[in-house]
Formats: sequence, structure tokens, C-alpha cells
Amino acid sequence: MRALLVVRPSVGDVRGGDAAVAEHAADALRARGVQADIAASLTPDARGYDVAHVFGIFDPDVAERQVEALRRSGAALVISPIWWDRTALFCLGPLVARVLSAGRPRGVQQRLARLRRDEAKLVRNAGRGAVRHLARQAALLQRCDVALTASMIETFACARFLGVEDVPYVVAPYGLDDDAFEGTPNPARTGVVCVGRLEPLKNQAMLLFALRDLDVEITLVGASRDAAYTRLCRRWASPRTQFIERVSDAELAALLRGSAVHALPSWGDLPGFVSLEAAARGARVVAGARGSEREYLGPDAAYVDPLDPDAIRAAVVHALEAPPRGAGDALDARLRTFRWDAYAERALDAYTRAVVASGSGEESVPT
Repeated sequence: MRALLVVRPSVGDVRGGDAAVAEHAADALRARGVQADIAASLTPDARGYDVAHVFGIFDPDVAERQVEALRRSGAALVISPIWWDRTALFCLGPLVARVLSAGRPRGVQQRLARLRRDEAKLVRNAGRGAVRHLARQAALLQRCDVALTASMIETFACARFLGVEDVPYVVAPYGLDDDAFEGTPNPARTGVVCVGRLEPLKNQAMLLFALRDLDVEITLVGASRDAAYTRLCRRWASPRTQFIERVSDAELAALLRGSAVHALPSWGDLPGFVSLEAAARGARVVAGARGSEREYLGPDAAYVDPLDPDAIRAAVVHALEAPPRGAGDALDARLRTFRWDAYAERALDAYTRAVVASGSGEESVPT
């Protein structure tokens, strides 16, 4: 089997979970004897490959060009959507930023409560731009031979909310490396850590607003690419908050092993590698309630509405006050079932199904 794994061209400048998945998938597939190559291109050439595998339809401007090029190559097409309906974030994100940027805490709380109350109406009236964006994503997914999702939740979302019900789906949960479980946890865990790019999706400004007067060390680790959003985060940072743009893998592992809580009240992570890695290294986890985090972390993590600072604060405080997790607890056992080798097995199933489904490549243009 020869497979071309296709990622967005910007992965060299802006790292993300999509690139990490493609790299881990390629390694695991090679271990199974697959010729797996990665192409970071707008116009990938899959001639000579049995299957092309696109990672992400979240940016239609990129994915449309990739899919068009691949459909001309004659290879079967698998798409990992890495998709979640983020219409609520698109609609409410600017409003949340406006609320958090001015006013005293009490007034901010009141205006956030109104946003929560009005969310359904605001999202229903998202506008034609949001509708067109979703339609383009649906059209992309319709063109694949097989969709490879990372959870049953993502499969349901693509089928129900994108309306793509007639494409075969194969579910391949992401994995964790052995080294995610290595190292000796610090018995005196302290503080809250949040790992992720500073951006509205990750919701660090709301986290800092929720914890603004909590007497605890808070460490935000992640690149800052949005100056306005970074200023918003710093507005609500407590005196015990520190911002770190970059750390080595070893430094990050040590930080996660020594932190009491990892909090990432995201608007929709699928599921968020850092939450999994923090949990694997023994931290208690507070995650968003709108993505696929529950399917991975199960009942042993706390889930919060990204628009509710009171819920975020309560969950973090409860996690800080809880006793340290025991070695080899239920969450550790659960996470150890997620392996990249198992992902590769499911991916190979999807590739085989796609090759059979594509036949002679009806959409393909002979080259």
C-alpha cells in the first residue's frame, strides 16, 4: 500500500494537531509496511499512490484545492475531517472579546450571562457567510471515498450537522506515545497549567477571567499570534500568572508532571492532545464540553461550558482541592488503550475500503 498524507502548506509556520496526527499516522503506517509520505501542499500530486489522505476540511480555501488536485491523480481519497461546527465561536467570539475588553468584573459577568441566554438565537442568525462556509465543508467531505474520523462524536457531527450521511465512515481514535506515560510524577503537584496557542478557540482569556482572583500559580504555554487576544489575556491575568511562548518537549513534560490541574476550556477540541498528555502525566483535567473530549477522557475529567466563567472556576477549584490522582488509576488505564498502532490499523481499513470504493476512479482525469 502506498499512501500520500496531505496537510496544509502552513504546518511549518503554524504547528497544530492536524500536523501531529499526520506525522504519528505516517510513523505508525510505516511500521506496518505502508509507504507513507507526507505532502504539505496546496496542489499535491498523488500519481503512483494507491490512496491520498487529506487531514482537515476546516479551511475550505486550502482543502478545496488539495482535493481537486488529488481527484485528478487517480488515487482513492480518504479525508480526516478534523471538523466541528464552530459557528457558535464565529458568532460569539467577537462579542466575548468585546465584553472581556472593558468593564468591571460584575458587569462582565452580567453581559456574559446575557450571551449565554441569547446564544441559540445568535447562532441561528449566523448569516450567509457562515452558511456558505458549512456548505463548502460538506461538499468537500462528499467527495471522499471514505471519511476517517477521530471519534464517534465527530462522525455524528459530520453526518448530522454537515448533513454528509452517505459517505462511509471509519472511526480511528488518536493515540498516545509510550513516553507520554514516562517519568516520575511530582508528589507535590501545584498550580494550573494551560497549553495551547493563545487564540479564541482555546479560550484562555475566559479562563483567566474566571481565575482572576484565585491565589494560585497559573502558567499559559503557547505561541502568541494574535496581539489583540494576547492583550485580552493579560488584562485578566493575576499576579501569579506567567506566559511562556515556547518550551522544549522535556520542559513541557516536566511542567505537566508537576502541575495539579491542566485547564483548557476550549470551544471544541477534537479532543486536544495536550489534555490527553496532561492526563497521562497524572494531572487532573478540566476540558471544554463542546468537542470530543468526553469520548477520550470519560468520567474522570471535568467538562465546562466555555462561555461560563463560574463553571470554569468551580471546576478548577474542585480539581485543585481534590487529592492527587493515584498511579495507574482508571483514567490512566483508559488512556493506555489509545495507541497509534491501533490508529494505523483503522486507517489501513479505511484505505482498503477507499481503494475498493473508488474502482477505476470515476472522478479522475487520466494522466
